[in-house]
Amino acid sequence: MSNPIFNSIIGVNFSNTFQSSGQQVSAATAASQISEAGIKTVKMFTYNQSDCITAFANTGLQILVDVPNDDLQACAGNDKTTIDAIVQVLSDNSNAIPTLCVGNEPLGSWWNNAYAPYLVDALTNIKAAITKAGLSTKVTVPFNYAIMGVSYPPSAGAFNKSKISSSSKKTIKSIVLEVCKILASDNSAFMINVYPFITQNNQRSISLKYCLFTAENDKSVWVIDGSYTYKNIFDAMYDALYVALENNGYGSLPIVIGEAGWPTGPNTTYPSATTANAQTFNQNLINHCTSGNGTPRNSGINIPCFIFEMYDEDTKPTGAGTFEHDWGVYGYNSTKKDYEVKYPLTW
Repeated sequence: MSNPIFNSIIGVNFSNTFQSSGQQVSAATAASQISEAGIKTVKMFTYNQSDCITAFANTGLQILVDVPNDDLQACAGNDKTTIDAIVQVLSDNSNAIPTLCVGNEPLGSWWNNAYAPYLVDALTNIKAAITKAGLSTKVTVPFNYAIMGVSYPPSAGAFNKSKISSSSKKTIKSIVLEVCKILASDNSAFMINVYPFITQNNQRSISLKYCLFTAENDKSVWVIDGSYTYKNIFDAMYDALYVALENNGYGSLPIVIGEAGWPTGPNTTYPSATTANAQTFNQNLINHCTSGNGTPRNSGINIPCFIFEMYDEDTKPTGAGTFEHDWGVYGYNSTKKDYEVKYPLTW
């Protein structure tokens, strides 16, 4: 089944922010390595890294760029300088950028409500500016999975009803649904980040095989939900989101996985964070998303998905865990003074 959203079903996330001094991969190297790997679509975390956007576009890559969270307040206030700069990038690269991501997990609890109040207005103003400029660029919001209040069993999937702050009447659910309304009118897609590794690390009682797509023949770890059987947690998480969307009138919104991956370390702290598990998870994820099998509730579809992440990021903040440095399919080889593949994947 063809993918109507992007040029390829599987893409990769690229952040050139947290490599240490002297180790930052160049735009030309990144464009070359991404293309040579057979990847056709790249998702970035900013819109103002012109060297990378140009290099990727010149290599024929399709690009998703992002409006960082720190720009949401300005966009919500319709700041002309900020919005014009965003639209200019989209206009200059209209053939290469099909979708603009607005914010990056802006409803995450760790932001302490810093961005939630501005998200909907920012999205509205940016989309209006895109339309005024005569561009066809779609908009979406990469949400973290904590927007879900209930995800087990999948048939009970529901959005988080928590207030964004004690002084606000808005809830995570109400904001998500306002975003859904904009996405539906834009014929866009709903983007969610899914991390089975984090779920398994936080809840060791969840079978590793169930998270790695390797429980096909182990009925003891399957989840039976009415007439549906779940043999991996990815499908369960996907379908729980689908149920939440469907129950709120947005079941027809395509779902895109904005981030999914597995770290290679440090396994002394996180036993399942190994290179072997990372390769197993990512290859099985790629195979699953491109198989056309879909999920138990959504059979016969491909699942657009962006692997996180192309490169290790050795200066990334580690508030969530020291594994934050080690998501890369490519790592820095200090002997060769260059980035090289850590484990092979068939994209």
